Parts: sequence; structure tokens; C-alpha cells
Amino acid sequence: MSKFNPISSMQIVTKCPLCDFKYDKNNIELIDSKDGIVTLYLNCQKCKGSMMMVIMTGAMGITSISMISDLVEDDLDKIKGSYVEYDDVLEMHKFLKNK
Repeated sequence: MSKFNPISSMQIVTKCPLCDFKYDKNNIELIDSKDGIVTLYLNCQKCKGSMMMVIMTGAMGITSISMISDLVEDDLDKIKGSYVEYDDVLEMHKFLKNK
């Protein structure tokens, strides 16, 4: 069975949501791929806008979530391999509650 390649098979978002310029698949960065969840970074060559995309595969098919981001390519090394765990969310909630 061949391994799923999210970048070469991506057809979900093809244009930048900011300027409608077509993305070049060679400029899409794979941030993480784990347990059927793929995280991608897309950077528009025209307007320099960036977007994060999460693609999830499961029994019901493929679901994607995307959002415009202020990340730049230099930030990618900082976030690769970092995860927000349940305890992190609870800790932040307690911190904000006590402010």
C-alpha cells in the first residue's frame, strides 16, 4: 500500500483566500503528519499571505480546516514537533481565570 502524500494529492485549497492567486504545490510545506492528521503551511508568492491547513482522514472521508495565519517561513522550525496537550489547555484556562 502506498503512503498518502498530502501535498501531491491536495486539491482542497488551490487559491490564496486573500488575493485569489493559484498556489504552487512546490511552495506548500508539510509541518506534521500523524495518525491521519496532516498539518500544512501554504504561502502565497503574490501577496505573501500565509495559511495553515489541517487535513484529517477518517472513516467518513476527508475533512479540512484552514485559517489565514501570520506565520512566516522562519517560524516553521519553531512549531514543528510541538503539540498542545490537554493539560496545556487546562493550565492556560486556570491561568486566565485567575487574572
